[in-house]
Amino acid sequence: MGNALSHASLATENLRGAEGELQNRRYSNVELLSLRALEQMIEACAAKKGLHFHEHPRTAHRNRRNWLMAHHPDLLNMWDEIWGISGALGYGGVNGERAQQTLSALKKCLGELSRREQIAVTGL
Repeated sequence: MGNALSHASLATENLRGAEGELQNRRYSNVELLSLRALEQMIEACAAKKGLHFHEHPRTAHRNRRNWLMAHHPDLLNMWDEIWGISGALGYGGVNGERAQQTLSALKKCLGELSRREQIAVTGL
């Protein structure tokens, strides 16, 4: 699995999962799936240029963030917001408002990447 469409499909699946977990009040799962969706979308964008961060798991997170900083620096604040909110959710998992904030930020970021990179994420 290494093409943009495969990663975009996984980003969509993770986004749908996060939405379902929010409805079911499983807030720490919203956090996990939101982070996964964001990282899969960045993988989709990078795959268009032949980059595959997931092939090197030890550095993948840093490389995804560096890619975002290099190509869409204005979206880095959303990345940091999602990771910041998610950090708090991961340690408590009981705050529905923060889970909703995570999902809202994720949708904005995915929407921008989808539009700019011309990679479809359904349901945005």
